[in-house]
Amino acid sequence: MGWDSEREIKAYYGKYKKGGLFGKQCSIDLLLYSSRIEGNAFEYYQGELSDDSYPFEISYESIQKMYVGRFKSDVNLTIEYRRNSVVQGALATIMLMGIEEPHKWLQIIETTREEYFKELDKKRKIESEEKERERQLNIQEEENASRFYQKCYEFHIKETIPVFSLFTDKNRMAAIYIDEDKGLNFLRIDGYTQEEDKGLITYDKIHYFEKAGNIHYTTDIHGDYSCYGGSIAGGDFSKFAAIGGGLLFGLMGMAAGAALTYQPMEQKPVEANFAINSDVRMIDDRNVILNFYSDSKEQYIDIELPYNVYNFLLTYLPEKKYGIVDELEKRTAVHQSAKLIEGGDLLSTPASQTARKIEAENEDNDIIFAQKVKKLKMLKEAELISKEEFDAKRKELLDMI
Repeated sequence: MGWDSEREIKAYYGKYKKGGLFGKQCSIDLLLYSSRIEGNAFEYYQGELSDDSYPFEISYESIQKMYVGRFKSDVNLTIEYRRNSVVQGALATIMLMGIEEPHKWLQIIETTREEYFKELDKKRKIESEEKERERQLNIQEEENASRFYQKCYEFHIKETIPVFSLFTDKNRMAAIYIDEDKGLNFLRIDGYTQEEDKGLITYDKIHYFEKAGNIHYTTDIHGDYSCYGGSIAGGDFSKFAAIGGGLLFGLMGMAAGAALTYQPMEQKPVEANFAINSDVRMIDDRNVILNFYSDSKEQYIDIELPYNVYNFLLTYLPEKKYGIVDELEKRTAVHQSAKLIEGGDLLSTPASQTARKIEAENEDNDIIFAQKVKKLKMLKEAELISKEEFDAKRKELLDMI
């Protein structure tokens, strides 16, 4: 409670003539409140009283000592307290000279002060208990969040599963991982809201991935007299989009949200202090395009992913890289067309039937190629072939494309 809202409990108003019969008439006042005293009194310093009485305001907490005494044969109520000043802990003394019934007022101040400290202790105890309850609730919330997070994480992600983190915070995460069937999974976990979202693109629906965007520079020319320091900003995607994108964009929202709110990186060098300045900014708007077949839309669609996902996909889904897929599809199409021409089927077979036949054989070739890649990887991980043998077989596979 602020001092301005406190009501006056007791008050004393009096006069004291300093300097004898013809001395100066000075006000001696004492007003009691629940947390402080105020009024008018003489200041006492180095054995002397001030020339006049001055206003004072003293909290009960700053009072160090109170007693009834005498100064040059006149009774007074003396109060020693710690003054609020630049010098921390500086002691000051005031005297209420000539106050009537000084022992009574001393008792009233002491009683009021004791009540104040009782209420203060009670208030502090309540605040302490409230803080402890809040602390316990926070601990419980953290434990619940941690349990939910661990349970979800361990259910989806095993030790041997490749994971790429999009966003990680305490008991919150967003990630891409590749399951045992080589499906591309998008996972979001929020332990505090007890929410879990998961999207999946099965291996057979993944068409290809490729790099997109580039780094470019722009120059801003302006006239001023300031000196600018170098800086790098952006180059990241929105945490909110990665976490909340599922609600905005559906199952694939986490990836789409991350890409749609991606902030290109800008780099500014240090600029000298000239009348006309030019800022050269480097803007990095690179990303990764993932093309896959959507059952709900019944067509191939693109989603954008952060640029640093590229190496992850290249490591674990190398056969889905755009250049490889494109070349494989071209060679397969040429091979199948040649077979049809040699067999005389190209002109005798309806175009729609021919296209279906080519597409079916393309799919078979893709499956065979993917199986060979997977088998080679398993042999290497099981240490059944040497690095040299692995590299040689890998080259053979690449030469097939």
